[in-house]
Amino acid sequence: MKLYQRLALGGLSLFVALTMISGCEARPPAPQKADFDYYVLALSLAPAFCEDSIGNRRVPHQCRDVDLADFRRQPLTLHGLWPNKHKGRHPFYCNGERDRGGMCDQTRVQLPQSLAGKLSTVMPGTADCLDRHEWAKHGSCSGLSMAQYFDESVRLVERANRAMGAALGSHAGREVGLDTLRAQVKSRDAALMESVVFDCRTPRSDSPARRKPMLREVRIYFHALPDGSVGEPMNFREAGVRHFNSGCPAGRAYVDAP
Repeated sequence: MKLYQRLALGGLSLFVALTMISGCEARPPAPQKADFDYYVLALSLAPAFCEDSIGNRRVPHQCRDVDLADFRRQPLTLHGLWPNKHKGRHPFYCNGERDRGGMCDQTRVQLPQSLAGKLSTVMPGTADCLDRHEWAKHGSCSGLSMAQYFDESVRLVERANRAMGAALGSHAGREVGLDTLRAQVKSRDAALMESVVFDCRTPRSDSPARRKPMLREVRIYFHALPDGSVGEPMNFREAGVRHFNSGCPAGRAYVDAP
């Protein structure tokens, strides 16, 4: 083979190799299948979350325009959908991507436009890049693609709001008994009743008068299917949780209002 032919072929090989390397670097890492047993759907109540002075300052955009009408329309918003195990350490950061500074330094979440719109509605935290953090830490362990993972998440948030959103929204600014919330879940989506845990916490508010237990988060447990999809609701006791009341005094929860 002549010298100029060898040089041409060598240059072509180098170009192809560089192109393949560049293409690999441009694509986000593929999700890795992790061994886990169930999901925890963590749902926030924005007013109580934003009352926490530290949380409010750390994620300013999602707490800037908390509106009463919006809250009553959708009391529960997405914190995350977390793969968990019955025994051993829960999986996290399965793509090897750790927090690098702020949440907005994580890999950008890329979704079809219609799904991205739905996600921003049920997850106001996308304004502060919460979606990036949740994908890097939890979604990467699901075995699902970004689109599949967030599509499942959106569907579950909408289901939870249909089950108990009306009771939460109508009690904004006052207390509600957990028995009332459970009764509404039973009447609207009975399969969820023994899967839901209510978590009350006292916010680190700048106002002393506001430092009282508030319903901060609702967690719902679901079985995981072999392919990583979300299965049927799971009794919270199977996850080692003893009671549906987590820190709500006398079985009553104050539902903070914007």
